[in-house]
Amino acid sequence: MDIITIEKMDHLFWLGRYIERVSTTLKAYFGVYDKMIDKDRDYYKNICADIGIPDVYGSKEEFIKRYPYDANDPNSITSSLNRAYDNAIVMRDYIGTETMSYVQLAMDDMAKASRSDYDYADMQLAVDHIFSFWGCVDDMIDDEPVKAIMRLGKRYERIDLYLAFKHPVSDIQREFDRFQQRLIQTGKTYDVPTFDTFERMLNERDFGYKRARALFANMFNV
Repeated sequence: MDIITIEKMDHLFWLGRYIERVSTTLKAYFGVYDKMIDKDRDYYKNICADIGIPDVYGSKEEFIKRYPYDANDPNSITSSLNRAYDNAIVMRDYIGTETMSYVQLAMDDMAKASRSDYDYADMQLAVDHIFSFWGCVDDMIDDEPVKAIMRLGKRYERIDLYLAFKHPVSDIQREFDRFQQRLIQTGKTYDVPTFDTFERMLNERDFGYKRARALFANMFNV
């Protein structure tokens, strides 16, 4: 395999980020959907506020219709999946056609879900195909730097969304430990003071999610 250029590293990093964004936001969507069905039709506003996206939906019905599927909505799950596919296409020679095919399968699942009365099951298939994508990454890609860069993007995105959704600090700590391992493996430049401050915050008794997320967003601003 040839030397990975900065541009190619960027594609791999964002491929990992977008794939993880789809997976984590789909799981969050399932929870929001259940709460809207059970008791609070405006509960979708919480996910908008948590992630920091504008509420362009106006109703539960529009959110259910648009947030998972609307390719014209830059914040939709389908838009993230399309961006993942765009990066996978560019890096096909590095990740392989079989690995890339799982992104296509997830796209097909989402398209089928948008036309189905039982969309939950089809969206769950998309989650399953994303798990298969990562399994294929481990099994079919021999280039360790390629895998490490993609998984660095995965951990970065997961931490960002775990902070947004206020997951337990223990979960964030576990992901941050994995993130640190990928930083070492890839040699990617990061802002050391930001890293150190974030690490200290994880041990604070009164952990501030919003402040931590804003700080973490600056990790690679060097």
